[in-house]
Amino acid sequence: MNSKSWFLPINRYWLVHVSAILLVLGCAAHSYLGYFHYDWSGDAWGTDDAYISYRYAKNFAEGHGLVFNPGDRVEGYSNLLYVLVLTPVFLLGAAKNIYLVSVVLNIVFAVVGLYVFARYAYARFGHVNGSLAALLFALTPPLWIWVGSGMETALVLLVTLLILVAIEQVAHDHINKAVLFSVLIVAIIMSRADGFIIAAIAIAYVVIRGRYKVALWSSITFVGTMVMYSAWRLSYYGDLLPNTYYAKVSGPFVERVFFAIRQLWGIAMNEGLFVYLLTFIFVVAQLIIGYRRVGQGERNQLYGFDTVFVPLWLAYWIYIGADHFVERFLVVLYPLGIVMFFRHIGPELKTYGRIFLISLFVVLQLRMVVLDDRFIYTFEKYDRNIELGRYLGENYKGALLAVEAAGKIPYYSGLKTIDMLGLNDRYIARTQTTFFEVGHNKYDADYVLALCPDLIVNWVHDSDMNLVRGITREKYDGMYRWAYLLNASREPAKDNIIEVRGDKLSDLQELLDQEYTIAVLEKVECSINSS
Repeated sequence: MNSKSWFLPINRYWLVHVSAILLVLGCAAHSYLGYFHYDWSGDAWGTDDAYISYRYAKNFAEGHGLVFNPGDRVEGYSNLLYVLVLTPVFLLGAAKNIYLVSVVLNIVFAVVGLYVFARYAYARFGHVNGSLAALLFALTPPLWIWVGSGMETALVLLVTLLILVAIEQVAHDHINKAVLFSVLIVAIIMSRADGFIIAAIAIAYVVIRGRYKVALWSSITFVGTMVMYSAWRLSYYGDLLPNTYYAKVSGPFVERVFFAIRQLWGIAMNEGLFVYLLTFIFVVAQLIIGYRRVGQGERNQLYGFDTVFVPLWLAYWIYIGADHFVERFLVVLYPLGIVMFFRHIGPELKTYGRIFLISLFVVLQLRMVVLDDRFIYTFEKYDRNIELGRYLGENYKGALLAVEAAGKIPYYSGLKTIDMLGLNDRYIARTQTTFFEVGHNKYDADYVLALCPDLIVNWVHDSDMNLVRGITREKYDGMYRWAYLLNASREPAKDNIIEVRGDKLSDLQELLDQEYTIAVLEKVECSINSS
Protein backbone atom coordinates (compact mmCIF):
# COMPACT_ATOMS: atom_id res chain seq x y z
CA MET A 1 0.00 0.00 0.00
CA ASN A 2 1.48 3.37 -0.98
CA SER A 3 1.53 6.61 0.96
CA LYS A 4 -1.02 8.48 -1.15
CA SER A 5 -4.07 10.13 0.33
CA TRP A 6 -6.43 7.89 2.26
CA PHE A 7 -9.28 9.38 0.23
CA LEU A 8 -10.03 7.27 -2.83
CA PRO A 9 -10.78 8.91 -6.22
CA ILE A 10 -14.48 8.93 -7.00
CA ASN A 11 -14.39 7.69 -10.59
CA ARG A 12 -12.37 4.50 -10.11
CA TYR A 13 -13.57 3.62 -6.65
CA TRP A 14 -17.23 4.51 -7.00
CA LEU A 15 -18.41 1.24 -5.43
CA VAL A 16 -16.40 1.95 -2.28
CA HIS A 17 -18.06 5.35 -1.94
CA VAL A 18 -21.46 3.76 -2.55
CA SER A 19 -20.58 1.20 0.13
CA ALA A 20 -19.76 4.03 2.54
CA ILE A 21 -23.17 5.58 1.88
CA LEU A 22 -24.88 2.22 2.44
CA LEU A 23 -22.96 1.77 5.69
CA VAL A 24 -24.01 5.19 6.97
CA LEU A 25 -27.63 4.55 6.00
CA GLY A 26 -27.66 1.12 7.64
CA CYS A 27 -26.13 2.40 10.88
CA ALA A 28 -28.31 5.53 11.03
CA ALA A 29 -31.50 3.62 10.26
CA HIS A 30 -30.85 1.04 12.94
CA SER A 31 -29.91 3.68 15.49
CA TYR A 32 -33.17 5.53 14.91
CA LEU A 33 -35.57 2.66 14.22
CA GLY A 34 -34.09 -0.55 15.63
CA TYR A 35 -33.21 -2.23 18.91
CA PHE A 36 -29.94 -3.39 20.44
CA HIS A 37 -31.01 -6.40 22.44
CA TYR A 38 -33.91 -8.81 22.46
CA ASP A 39 -35.20 -7.05 25.57
CA TRP A 40 -36.57 -4.35 23.25
CA SER A 41 -37.68 -1.54 25.55
CA GLY A 42 -34.62 -1.94 27.75
CA ASP A 43 -32.27 -1.30 24.83
CA ALA A 44 -34.21 0.92 22.44
CA TRP A 45 -31.97 4.00 22.40
CA GLY A 46 -28.62 2.24 22.61
CA THR A 47 -27.65 -0.58 24.93
CA ASP A 48 -28.13 -0.05 28.63
CA ASP A 49 -24.44 -0.71 29.29
CA ALA A 50 -23.42 2.19 27.03
CA TYR A 51 -24.84 4.57 29.62
CA ILE A 52 -22.47 3.17 32.24
CA SER A 53 -19.62 4.58 30.16
CA TYR A 54 -21.55 7.83 29.73
CA ARG A 55 -21.92 8.12 33.51
CA TYR A 56 -18.18 7.62 34.04
CA ALA A 57 -17.41 10.26 31.40
CA LYS A 58 -19.94 12.64 32.96
CA ASN A 59 -18.52 12.24 36.46
CA PHE A 60 -14.99 12.69 35.11
CA ALA A 61 -15.98 15.89 33.31
CA GLU A 62 -17.62 17.21 36.50
CA GLY A 63 -14.45 16.68 38.51
CA HIS A 64 -15.51 13.58 40.45
CA GLY A 65 -12.93 11.35 38.78
CA LEU A 66 -13.40 8.18 36.75
CA VAL A 67 -16.11 6.82 39.06
CA PHE A 68 -19.64 5.47 38.86
CA ASN A 69 -20.65 7.00 42.18
CA PRO A 70 -18.73 10.07 43.40
CA GLY A 71 -16.41 9.06 46.22
CA ASP A 72 -16.42 5.34 45.36
CA ARG A 73 -13.60 4.26 43.06
CA VAL A 74 -14.61 1.13 41.17
CA GLU A 75 -13.61 0.40 37.57
CA GLY A 76 -16.96 -0.66 36.15
CA TYR A 77 -16.15 0.31 32.56
CA SER A 78 -14.02 -1.70 30.14
CA ASN A 79 -13.32 0.97 27.52
CA LEU A 80 -11.09 3.71 28.94
CA LEU A 81 -10.21 5.31 25.60
CA TYR A 82 -13.88 5.59 24.61
CA VAL A 83 -14.79 7.12 27.99
CA LEU A 84 -12.04 9.71 27.51
CA VAL A 85 -13.21 10.43 23.94
CA LEU A 86 -16.73 11.12 25.26
CA THR A 87 -15.65 13.31 28.18
CA PRO A 88 -15.43 16.56 26.11
CA VAL A 89 -19.12 16.13 25.24
CA PHE A 90 -19.96 16.78 28.89
CA LEU A 91 -17.42 19.57 29.21
CA LEU A 92 -19.25 21.29 26.34
CA GLY A 93 -22.60 20.90 28.10
CA ALA A 94 -24.08 18.42 25.63
CA ALA A 95 -25.00 15.70 28.14
CA LYS A 96 -28.60 15.55 26.87
CA ASN A 97 -27.33 14.59 23.41
CA ILE A 98 -24.71 12.07 24.50
CA TYR A 99 -26.31 9.12 22.72
CA LEU A 100 -26.59 11.03 19.44
CA VAL A 101 -22.98 12.19 19.71
CA SER A 102 -21.72 8.68 20.45
CA VAL A 103 -23.61 7.28 17.45
CA VAL A 104 -22.18 9.97 15.17
CA LEU A 105 -18.69 9.21 16.48
CA ASN A 106 -19.25 5.50 15.92
CA ILE A 107 -20.44 6.11 12.37
CA VAL A 108 -17.26 8.11 11.73
CA PHE A 109 -15.15 5.27 13.16
CA ALA A 110 -17.01 2.74 11.01
CA VAL A 111 -16.70 4.76 7.79
CA VAL A 112 -13.00 5.40 8.37
CA GLY A 113 -12.66 1.68 9.05
CA LEU A 114 -14.37 0.95 5.73
CA TYR A 115 -11.92 3.14 3.81
CA VAL A 116 -8.93 1.65 5.64
CA PHE A 117 -10.27 -1.80 4.80
CA ALA A 118 -11.02 -0.87 1.17
CA ARG A 119 -7.54 0.55 0.54
CA TYR A 120 -6.02 -2.58 2.01
CA ALA A 121 -8.26 -4.82 -0.10
CA TYR A 122 -7.51 -2.85 -3.29
CA ALA A 123 -3.77 -3.03 -2.67
CA ARG A 124 -3.77 -6.74 -1.82
CA PHE A 125 -6.49 -8.18 -4.03
CA GLY A 126 -7.03 -5.78 -6.93
CA HIS A 127 -9.77 -3.45 -8.17
CA VAL A 128 -12.71 -5.85 -8.53
CA ASN A 129 -12.00 -7.76 -5.34
CA GLY A 130 -11.43 -4.56 -3.39
CA SER A 131 -14.79 -3.19 -4.51
CA LEU A 132 -16.60 -6.41 -3.61
CA ALA A 133 -14.84 -6.59 -0.24
CA ALA A 134 -15.92 -3.03 0.60
CA LEU A 135 -19.52 -3.82 -0.33
CA LEU A 136 -19.52 -6.91 1.88
CA PHE A 137 -18.11 -4.86 4.75
CA ALA A 138 -20.83 -2.22 4.42
CA LEU A 139 -23.66 -4.77 4.24
CA THR A 140 -22.89 -6.34 7.62
CA PRO A 141 -25.98 -5.85 9.84
CA PRO A 142 -24.17 -6.76 13.10
CA LEU A 143 -21.94 -3.75 12.44
CA TRP A 144 -25.02 -1.53 12.06
CA ILE A 145 -26.24 -2.74 15.45
CA TRP A 146 -23.01 -2.08 17.28
CA VAL A 147 -22.38 1.28 15.69
CA GLY A 148 -25.79 2.37 16.97
CA SER A 149 -25.35 0.72 20.36
CA GLY A 150 -23.46 3.67 21.80
CA MET A 151 -20.62 1.37 22.81
CA GLU A 152 -16.97 1.25 21.79
CA THR A 153 -17.22 -1.60 19.25
CA ALA A 154 -16.68 0.61 16.18
CA LEU A 155 -13.57 2.17 17.73
CA VAL A 156 -12.12 -1.24 18.56
CA LEU A 157 -12.89 -2.43 15.03
CA LEU A 158 -11.16 0.59 13.49
CA VAL A 159 -8.01 0.13 15.58
CA THR A 160 -7.95 -3.60 14.78
CA LEU A 161 -8.20 -2.88 11.04
CA LEU A 162 -5.39 -0.34 11.33
CA ILE A 163 -3.33 -3.03 13.06
CA LEU A 164 -4.11 -5.40 10.17
CA VAL A 165 -2.81 -2.85 7.66
CA ALA A 166 0.27 -1.87 9.68
CA ILE A 167 1.21 -5.44 10.51
CA GLU A 168 0.99 -6.57 6.88
CA GLN A 169 3.18 -3.65 5.85
CA VAL A 170 5.70 -4.48 8.57
CA ALA A 171 5.67 -8.11 7.41
CA HIS A 172 6.60 -6.92 3.91
CA ASP A 173 9.65 -4.96 5.15
CA HIS A 174 7.99 -1.55 5.48
CA ILE A 175 10.03 -0.85 8.60
CA ASN A 176 8.81 2.76 8.68
CA LYS A 177 5.43 1.44 9.86
CA ALA A 178 6.95 0.04 13.05
CA VAL A 179 6.27 3.27 14.98
CA LEU A 180 2.64 3.29 13.82
CA PHE A 181 2.32 -0.34 14.86
CA SER A 182 3.58 0.48 18.36
CA VAL A 183 1.14 3.40 18.64
CA LEU A 184 -1.70 1.08 17.65
CA ILE A 185 -0.59 -1.42 20.30
CA VAL A 186 -1.12 1.31 22.91
CA ALA A 187 -4.46 2.32 21.36
CA ILE A 188 -5.94 -1.18 21.34
CA ILE A 189 -4.88 -1.81 24.95
CA MET A 190 -6.62 1.40 25.99
CA SER A 191 -9.70 0.74 23.83
CA ARG A 192 -10.91 -2.31 25.73
CA ALA A 193 -9.95 -4.15 28.89
CA ASP A 194 -9.20 -7.23 26.78
CA GLY A 195 -7.46 -5.25 24.04
CA PHE A 196 -4.13 -6.60 25.26
CA ILE A 197 -5.13 -9.95 23.75
CA ILE A 198 -5.44 -8.40 20.28
CA ALA A 199 -2.08 -6.70 20.83
CA ALA A 200 -0.45 -9.96 21.91
CA ILE A 201 -1.80 -11.80 18.85
CA ALA A 202 -0.47 -9.04 16.60
CA ILE A 203 3.00 -9.17 18.15
CA ALA A 204 3.02 -12.97 17.92
CA TYR A 205 2.23 -12.68 14.21
CA VAL A 206 5.17 -10.28 13.72
CA VAL A 207 7.42 -12.87 15.38
CA ILE A 208 6.04 -15.62 13.14
CA ARG A 209 6.82 -13.50 10.10
CA GLY A 210 10.40 -13.12 11.28
CA ARG A 211 10.36 -9.36 11.90
CA TYR A 212 12.21 -9.69 15.19
CA LYS A 213 13.36 -6.09 15.55
CA VAL A 214 9.82 -4.78 15.15
CA ALA A 215 8.59 -7.51 17.49
CA LEU A 216 11.14 -6.43 20.10
CA TRP A 217 10.14 -2.76 20.03
CA SER A 218 6.43 -3.54 19.96
CA SER A 219 6.90 -5.97 22.86
CA ILE A 220 8.65 -3.25 24.85
CA THR A 221 5.73 -0.94 24.04
CA PHE A 222 3.26 -3.66 25.05
CA VAL A 223 4.95 -4.41 28.37
CA GLY A 224 5.50 -0.74 29.14
CA THR A 225 1.87 0.12 28.44
CA MET A 226 0.56 -2.79 30.50
CA VAL A 227 2.86 -1.96 33.42
CA MET A 228 1.93 1.73 33.45
CA TYR A 229 -1.78 1.03 32.95
CA SER A 230 -1.80 -1.61 35.71
CA ALA A 231 0.18 0.65 38.05
CA TRP A 232 -2.29 3.47 37.48
CA ARG A 233 -5.23 1.10 37.99
CA LEU A 234 -3.72 -0.21 41.22
CA SER A 235 -3.05 3.27 42.56
CA TYR A 236 -6.43 4.69 41.51
CA TYR A 237 -8.82 1.76 42.03
CA GLY A 238 -6.76 -0.52 44.27
CA ASP A 239 -7.00 -3.41 41.81
CA LEU A 240 -4.73 -4.95 39.19
CA LEU A 241 -7.68 -6.08 37.07
CA PRO A 242 -10.84 -4.16 36.15
CA ASN A 243 -13.93 -4.85 38.23
CA THR A 244 -15.70 -6.04 35.07
CA TYR A 245 -13.35 -9.03 34.90
CA TYR A 246 -14.44 -10.27 38.31
CA ALA A 247 -18.11 -9.60 37.55
CA LYS A 248 -18.27 -11.32 34.17
CA VAL A 249 -15.57 -13.96 33.74
CA SER A 250 -16.99 -16.40 36.24
CA GLY A 251 -18.96 -19.59 36.61
CA PRO A 252 -17.98 -23.20 35.85
CA PHE A 253 -15.63 -23.43 32.87
CA VAL A 254 -17.52 -26.27 31.18
CA GLU A 255 -20.82 -24.38 31.37
CA ARG A 256 -19.16 -21.30 29.88
CA VAL A 257 -17.75 -23.28 26.98
CA PHE A 258 -20.99 -25.09 26.15
CA PHE A 259 -22.98 -21.86 26.29
CA ALA A 260 -20.47 -20.10 24.03
CA ILE A 261 -20.55 -22.91 21.47
CA ARG A 262 -24.36 -22.82 21.38
CA GLN A 263 -24.34 -19.05 21.00
CA LEU A 264 -21.70 -19.25 18.25
CA TRP A 265 -23.88 -21.73 16.37
CA GLY A 266 -26.85 -19.36 16.54
CA ILE A 267 -24.77 -16.39 15.37
CA ALA A 268 -23.23 -18.41 12.56
CA MET A 269 -26.55 -19.68 11.27
CA ASN A 270 -28.63 -16.52 11.65
CA GLU A 271 -26.13 -13.74 10.95
CA GLY A 272 -24.08 -15.05 8.03
CA LEU A 273 -20.95 -15.66 10.06
CA PHE A 274 -20.85 -19.32 9.09
CA VAL A 275 -19.59 -18.48 5.58
CA TYR A 276 -16.45 -17.01 7.14
CA LEU A 277 -16.08 -19.91 9.57
CA LEU A 278 -16.33 -22.27 6.58
CA THR A 279 -13.76 -20.10 4.82
CA PHE A 280 -11.44 -20.55 7.79
CA ILE A 281 -11.86 -24.34 7.68
CA PHE A 282 -11.09 -24.30 3.95
CA VAL A 283 -8.04 -22.13 4.60
CA VAL A 284 -6.72 -24.50 7.26
CA ALA A 285 -6.99 -27.40 4.80
CA GLN A 286 -5.31 -25.30 2.12
CA LEU A 287 -2.49 -24.37 4.49
CA ILE A 288 -1.87 -27.99 5.46
CA ILE A 289 -1.52 -28.90 1.78
CA GLY A 290 0.59 -25.82 1.10
CA TYR A 291 2.98 -26.60 3.97
CA ARG A 292 3.84 -29.89 2.32
CA ARG A 293 4.54 -28.28 -1.05
CA VAL A 294 6.71 -25.29 -0.17
CA GLY A 295 10.04 -24.89 1.54
CA GLN A 296 10.55 -23.93 5.17
CA GLY A 297 11.34 -20.31 4.36
CA GLU A 298 8.19 -19.82 2.29
CA ARG A 299 5.65 -21.24 4.71
CA ASN A 300 5.02 -18.02 6.61
CA GLN A 301 4.00 -16.40 3.32
CA LEU A 302 0.96 -18.67 3.07
CA TYR A 303 -1.18 -16.90 5.65
CA GLY A 304 -1.92 -13.43 6.97
CA PHE A 305 -2.77 -11.83 10.30
CA ASP A 306 -6.43 -12.72 9.74
CA THR A 307 -5.63 -16.44 9.61
CA VAL A 308 -3.85 -16.29 12.96
CA PHE A 309 -6.28 -13.90 14.66
CA VAL A 310 -9.60 -15.66 13.96
CA PRO A 311 -9.01 -18.96 15.83
CA LEU A 312 -7.25 -17.29 18.77
CA TRP A 313 -9.97 -14.67 19.21
CA LEU A 314 -12.67 -17.33 18.98
CA ALA A 315 -10.85 -19.40 21.61
CA TYR A 316 -10.78 -16.39 23.95
CA TRP A 317 -14.47 -15.65 23.31
CA ILE A 318 -15.41 -19.25 24.09
CA TYR A 319 -13.25 -19.23 27.23
CA ILE A 320 -15.08 -16.23 28.73
CA GLY A 321 -18.45 -17.82 27.95
CA ALA A 322 -19.50 -15.65 24.97
CA ASP A 323 -21.31 -12.38 25.65
CA HIS A 324 -24.62 -11.09 26.94
CA PHE A 325 -24.68 -8.86 23.87
CA VAL A 326 -24.43 -11.85 21.53
CA GLU A 327 -22.16 -11.04 18.54
CA ARG A 328 -20.61 -7.82 19.90
CA PHE A 329 -17.07 -9.22 20.21
CA LEU A 330 -17.35 -11.14 16.92
CA VAL A 331 -18.07 -8.18 14.63
CA VAL A 332 -14.36 -8.00 13.83
CA LEU A 333 -14.52 -11.50 12.33
CA TYR A 334 -16.61 -10.27 9.40
CA PRO A 335 -13.96 -8.03 7.76
CA LEU A 336 -11.19 -10.47 8.67
CA GLY A 337 -13.27 -13.29 7.19
CA ILE A 338 -13.64 -11.26 4.00
CA VAL A 339 -9.86 -10.85 3.87
CA MET A 340 -9.40 -14.60 4.31
CA PHE A 341 -11.83 -15.28 1.49
CA PHE A 342 -10.06 -13.03 -0.99
CA ARG A 343 -6.60 -14.13 0.13
CA HIS A 344 -7.18 -17.86 -0.16
CA ILE A 345 -10.35 -18.59 -2.16
CA GLY A 346 -10.74 -15.58 -4.44
CA PRO A 347 -7.63 -16.33 -6.54
CA GLU A 348 -9.07 -19.74 -7.39
CA LEU A 349 -12.24 -18.23 -8.89
CA LYS A 350 -12.99 -16.33 -12.06
CA THR A 351 -14.60 -12.89 -11.85
CA TYR A 352 -18.17 -14.12 -12.28
CA GLY A 353 -17.61 -16.86 -9.73
CA ARG A 354 -16.43 -14.32 -7.19
CA ILE A 355 -19.37 -12.03 -7.92
CA PHE A 356 -21.77 -14.95 -7.48
CA LEU A 357 -20.27 -15.98 -4.14
CA ILE A 358 -20.14 -12.41 -2.86
CA SER A 359 -23.79 -11.96 -3.83
CA LEU A 360 -24.58 -15.12 -1.89
CA PHE A 361 -22.61 -13.83 1.09
CA VAL A 362 -24.55 -10.55 1.00
CA VAL A 363 -27.88 -12.40 0.97
CA LEU A 364 -26.82 -14.62 3.87
CA GLN A 365 -25.70 -11.60 5.90
CA LEU A 366 -28.80 -9.55 5.14
CA ARG A 367 -31.19 -12.38 6.03
CA MET A 368 -30.45 -11.35 9.61
CA VAL A 369 -32.60 -8.26 8.99
CA VAL A 370 -35.55 -10.61 8.46
CA LEU A 371 -34.74 -13.20 11.13
CA ASP A 372 -33.52 -11.08 14.04
CA ASP A 373 -36.03 -9.37 16.33
CA ARG A 374 -33.69 -6.43 16.86
CA PHE A 375 -34.65 -5.38 13.34
CA ILE A 376 -38.33 -4.85 14.16
CA TYR A 377 -38.25 -1.23 13.07
CA THR A 378 -40.61 1.42 14.42
CA PHE A 379 -40.86 5.20 14.47
CA GLU A 380 -42.26 5.08 18.02
CA LYS A 381 -39.51 3.47 20.05
CA TYR A 382 -40.12 3.25 23.77
CA ASP A 383 -37.20 2.99 26.18
CA ARG A 384 -38.50 2.12 29.63
CA ASN A 385 -35.19 2.64 31.43
CA ILE A 386 -34.80 6.19 30.15
CA GLU A 387 -38.39 7.02 31.14
CA LEU A 388 -38.03 5.51 34.61
CA GLY A 389 -34.64 7.16 35.15
CA ARG A 390 -36.05 10.59 34.40
CA TYR A 391 -39.06 9.96 36.64
CA LEU A 392 -36.97 8.86 39.62
CA GLY A 393 -34.56 11.75 39.14
CA GLU A 394 -37.42 14.24 39.29
CA ASN A 395 -39.24 12.67 42.24
CA TYR A 396 -36.54 11.10 44.44
CA LYS A 397 -33.64 13.53 44.52
CA GLY A 398 -30.87 12.38 46.85
CA ALA A 399 -32.22 8.83 47.16
CA LEU A 400 -30.06 5.70 47.15
CA LEU A 401 -31.06 3.41 44.29
CA ALA A 402 -30.47 -0.33 43.84
CA VAL A 403 -30.92 -1.53 40.28
CA GLU A 404 -30.07 -4.44 38.00
CA ALA A 405 -29.88 -2.36 34.80
CA ALA A 406 -27.10 0.01 35.87
CA GLY A 407 -26.95 2.16 32.74
CA LYS A 408 -29.85 4.38 31.76
CA ILE A 409 -31.73 4.53 35.07
CA PRO A 410 -28.71 5.74 37.08
CA TYR A 411 -27.58 8.02 34.23
CA TYR A 412 -30.91 9.81 33.79
CA SER A 413 -31.84 9.85 37.48
CA GLY A 414 -28.43 11.02 38.66
CA LEU A 415 -28.96 9.00 41.85
CA LYS A 416 -26.26 7.24 43.80
CA THR A 417 -26.66 3.63 42.74
CA ILE A 418 -25.98 0.11 43.96
CA ASP A 419 -25.27 -2.07 40.92
CA MET A 420 -26.99 -5.33 41.83
CA LEU A 421 -25.07 -7.30 39.18
CA GLY A 422 -21.70 -6.09 40.40
CA LEU A 423 -20.17 -4.33 37.40
CA ASN A 424 -19.81 -1.22 39.53
CA ASP A 425 -19.74 -2.89 42.93
CA ARG A 426 -16.50 -4.36 44.22
CA TYR A 427 -18.11 -6.70 46.75
CA ILE A 428 -20.68 -8.30 44.43
CA ALA A 429 -18.14 -8.68 41.62
CA ARG A 430 -15.95 -10.80 43.89
CA THR A 431 -18.61 -13.12 45.23
CA GLN A 432 -18.26 -16.77 44.32
CA THR A 433 -20.82 -18.46 42.11
CA THR A 434 -21.57 -22.08 41.31
CA PHE A 435 -23.52 -21.53 38.09
CA PHE A 436 -23.14 -19.65 34.83
CA GLU A 437 -25.46 -17.07 33.31
CA VAL A 438 -23.66 -14.89 30.81
CA GLY A 439 -23.01 -11.50 32.41
CA HIS A 440 -25.66 -11.98 35.10
CA ASN A 441 -24.55 -14.66 37.51
CA LYS A 442 -23.28 -12.51 40.38
CA TYR A 443 -25.62 -10.93 42.89
CA ASP A 444 -26.23 -10.88 46.64
CA ALA A 445 -29.70 -9.91 47.85
CA ASP A 446 -28.71 -9.87 51.52
CA TYR A 447 -25.85 -7.49 50.81
CA VAL A 448 -28.10 -5.13 48.83
CA LEU A 449 -30.81 -5.10 51.49
CA ALA A 450 -28.20 -4.49 54.20
CA LEU A 451 -27.28 -1.24 52.45
CA CYS A 452 -30.90 -0.06 52.90
CA PRO A 453 -31.41 1.58 49.50
CA ASP A 454 -34.36 3.96 49.28
CA LEU A 455 -35.50 2.36 46.02
CA ILE A 456 -35.07 -1.09 44.48
CA VAL A 457 -35.82 -1.58 40.79
CA ASN A 458 -36.01 -5.18 39.65
CA TRP A 459 -37.89 -7.70 37.55
CA VAL A 460 -40.88 -9.45 39.10
CA HIS A 461 -40.20 -13.16 39.43
CA ASP A 462 -43.71 -14.47 40.15
CA SER A 463 -47.21 -13.57 41.28
CA ASP A 464 -46.20 -14.03 44.94
CA MET A 465 -44.38 -10.68 44.69
CA ASN A 466 -40.91 -12.20 44.69
CA LEU A 467 -38.33 -10.40 42.57
CA VAL A 468 -35.39 -11.88 40.68
CA ARG A 469 -31.78 -12.02 41.91
CA GLY A 470 -32.82 -13.33 45.32
CA ILE A 471 -34.98 -10.34 46.34
CA THR A 472 -37.77 -12.48 47.79
CA ARG A 473 -40.88 -11.19 49.52
CA GLU A 474 -39.77 -12.94 52.70
CA LYS A 475 -36.58 -10.84 52.72
CA TYR A 476 -38.01 -7.43 51.92
CA ASP A 477 -41.47 -7.65 53.54
CA GLY A 478 -41.88 -5.00 56.22
CA MET A 479 -38.90 -3.06 54.92
CA TYR A 480 -40.17 -2.20 51.43
CA ARG A 481 -43.48 -1.74 49.68
CA TRP A 482 -44.37 -1.86 46.01
CA ALA A 483 -44.56 1.72 44.78
CA TYR A 484 -44.68 1.43 40.98
CA LEU A 485 -44.87 -1.07 38.16
CA LEU A 486 -43.09 -0.30 34.90
CA ASN A 487 -44.28 -1.28 31.45
CA ALA A 488 -41.64 -3.72 30.14
CA SER A 489 -43.27 -4.48 26.79
CA ARG A 490 -41.95 -3.27 23.45
CA GLU A 491 -44.87 -0.92 22.84
CA PRO A 492 -45.47 2.22 24.93
CA ALA A 493 -48.68 2.48 26.95
CA LYS A 494 -50.78 5.45 27.98
CA ASP A 495 -49.11 5.23 31.41
CA ASN A 496 -45.80 3.39 31.40
CA ILE A 497 -45.23 3.95 35.11
CA ILE A 498 -48.21 3.07 37.30
CA GLU A 499 -48.39 3.76 41.03
CA VAL A 500 -49.42 0.62 42.93
CA ARG A 501 -49.07 1.62 46.59
CA GLY A 502 -51.80 -0.16 48.52
CA ASP A 503 -53.06 -2.12 45.50
CA LYS A 504 -54.48 -5.58 46.06
CA LEU A 505 -52.61 -8.63 44.81
CA SER A 506 -55.33 -9.23 42.21
CA ASP A 507 -54.83 -5.73 40.82
CA LEU A 508 -51.09 -6.29 40.64
CA GLN A 509 -51.61 -9.59 38.86
CA GLU A 510 -53.71 -7.87 36.21
CA LEU A 511 -50.89 -5.41 35.56
CA LEU A 512 -48.33 -8.21 35.48
CA ASP A 513 -50.40 -9.92 32.81
CA GLN A 514 -50.15 -6.70 30.77
CA GLU A 515 -46.32 -6.88 30.92
CA TYR A 516 -45.87 -4.40 33.76
CA THR A 517 -43.21 -6.76 35.03
CA ILE A 518 -40.62 -4.44 36.57
CA ALA A 519 -41.28 -3.32 40.13
CA VAL A 520 -40.04 -0.25 41.97
CA LEU A 521 -39.86 -0.96 45.69
CA GLU A 522 -39.88 1.97 48.09
CA LYS A 523 -38.26 1.83 51.51
CA VAL A 524 -40.67 1.93 54.45
CA GLU A 525 -38.38 1.00 57.31
CA CYS A 526 -34.91 -0.47 57.21
CA SER A 527 -33.67 -1.95 60.46
CA ILE A 528 -30.63 -3.77 59.06
CA ASN A 529 -27.29 -2.24 59.93
CA SER A 530 -25.66 -1.26 56.63
CA SER A 531 -22.18 -1.73 58.04
